[in-house]
Amino acid sequence: MRPANVALRFALLLWIMISVPAFSQEGGPEKGQIELASVSAKVWGSYTIRHMQFPNEKWKFYVLVVPKHVRQGTLIEMAKDFYDKFPKTRARFFSDEEHIQQYVDRDKYMNDSSGKVPEVEFPDSTWVKNHLLGNINNRSTKYNRQWMLENRYGSRIELLP
Repeated sequence: MRPANVALRFALLLWIMISVPAFSQEGGPEKGQIELASVSAKVWGSYTIRHMQFPNEKWKFYVLVVPKHVRQGTLIEMAKDFYDKFPKTRARFFSDEEHIQQYVDRDKYMNDSSGKVPEVEFPDSTWVKNHLLGNINNRSTKYNRQWMLENRYGSRIELLP
């Protein structure tokens, strides 16, 4: 094998070894346990919508379940850690799993413009108020679509770097 071919193959192999970890995170976290800011949480799953506010964009949300004892300060640290590990990735943080599937199905229905997604009742509002702790998103035009941790209504809790 010629030295030029060996050098080219070595450079390609080195690029692949360096790039693969970066590419593997682009898709977001895998389903299962995840540690964020030294707190163990669970990636419940993910789903994709075309948000009615931005119909030309597909939004994939990762749904995370955090311990019930997590409060806003800890949630902010967890969101920052999530965003460091998975930049520009949307997430929803819940503290209970009981009605997550119903919430996801309702979100899909509410943002469907095809008419193909079946209608689903919104989960009990008390459950949503108590257990949907926040979202990582960039929908705020007030903040020039900067990524942030927001509450369930889209109001800023903390801007993300």
